[in-house]
Amino acid sequence: MSKPGRNDPCYCGSGEKYKKCHMKADKAAEEENRKLEEAAKWLPQDFLRFAQEEHFAIPFARALSIYWNGHYTFENAERMSPNEASRFADWFVFDYKDEESSRIIDIYYEDSYEELSEHQQRVLTAWLTAPPASAYELIAYNGQNLALRDFFSGSEVEVYEPAGHGPVQPGDLLLARIVPVSDKLKFSAVAAYLPQDEIADLKEKMAQALAADEEEFPGTSEVDAFRRNSHLIIHHALDQAEIKGRPPVADSDPNRADELVRKASTQMRKLQQRLR
Repeated sequence: MSKPGRNDPCYCGSGEKYKKCHMKADKAAEEENRKLEEAAKWLPQDFLRFAQEEHFAIPFARALSIYWNGHYTFENAERMSPNEASRFADWFVFDYKDEESSRIIDIYYEDSYEELSEHQQRVLTAWLTAPPASAYELIAYNGQNLALRDFFSGSEVEVYEPAGHGPVQPGDLLLARIVPVSDKLKFSAVAAYLPQDEIADLKEKMAQALAADEEEFPGTSEVDAFRRNSHLIIHHALDQAEIKGRPPVADSDPNRADELVRKASTQMRKLQQRLR
């Protein structure tokens, strides 16, 4: 719904001019949303800074190999593209958990919450219970609003994506995490996608992994079990790329632009220096 002009009748039907009725409240709501969206853009950057602290260096190196199924390790981490680095960092912060410690986002909350602004605190608190990264089928799209269905649970959601749907078509899968930002749901990092003809046995693979997880961790919650196995969705996508004859990661692409390597390497190099 478009907003009325200052001197137009208010949309609420009160008969008052908009400027004397809902305009002030609408402007306050817009400012509130703007601050929450700014906090949501800033937090992932601070997560990455926090995750690169020296005491996370060994878990970071372990997680790299797990997430990328050996395609990236400590030795070539700086070769990740910006989008690959974003997806890995998101998984490492939200889903990865060493047997001896908590998730990075939970540690970050304990360590940094009091130092954050009110809006950063609100976004962080909402994100603590964000679901694990998953696969979402694109049902339909209307501009920047994507109607999605969780490929595993069947639940449906609408996600706001400023970049639109890109090359993804209905029936394809978006590999991403969904988080609340202001009054919308958004992706927490740049989504990867899996074409329909590469979905193959993904559902069966995850069902087997979750069954094995239940045997190893009896009585565990569905969320925790899925979080421990969410990286297998990426493994499936990597395998399918190789089957189709595509480079599974940017580092194996012979036509890769050097500029992408340069941009991705800046922060990863710092971590490697700490580990040497």
